[in-house]
This record gives sequence, C-alpha cells and structure tokens, in this order.
Amino acid sequence: MSDNTLSIIAVLKAKEGQRDNLKSALQALVLPTRQEAGCLDYALFQLEETPDVFYVRESWKGQEALDTHIALPHFQAFVQQMDALLAEPLQLVRLNAVEP
Repeated sequence: MSDNTLSIIAVLKAKEGQRDNLKSALQALVLPTRQEAGCLDYALFQLEETPDVFYVRESWKGQEALDTHIALPHFQAFVQQMDALLAEPLQLVRLNAVEP
C-alpha cells in the first residue's frame, strides 16, 4: 500500500431492537462502495460476542477518496438513518500499517 492509503475501522453499535435494521443498512453500502474508484477495501463484520456491534474495515486511496465516498448518495442515505439506528455516535478509528 502506498503512503497515501487511508485505512479505517468504523465501529457502529445498534440501538436496542435495531440490530437487524442496522445490519441491512450496512449491507446495502457494501457493493456500491466497493465499486467506487477510490475504494481499496470495504468489508463488513458483526462481532460474534457482541452482535449489536458492527465493524467496517475500509481502505481508501487517500482522504479525497474518502471525502468523495461520504458525499455519494448511497452513503448519504445511510447518514439519514444513523440517528434511528445507532446507540452511540459512529466511531472512526484510523489505522497506520506496520510493515516488517
């Protein structure tokens, strides 16, 4: 990966009773996001021991690619649902690759 690569783990916790709705909303993001020119990786995970928590592992060709993603209609549609679905604010954890 180049030095410009931006890697993130997004952490999303469902409100009580909203797990399935959050899961569906996140699943709807996967295919269109993977088709974006600036997307290097976009994978959705549900925690086994805490199934109300989801992780999205994302890698982008820099901040501009992430900014473009955030502005696209499929992501903005998700943003409109966040208050109804999330128990706490979306957490973005930025990662730095550690190469041997």
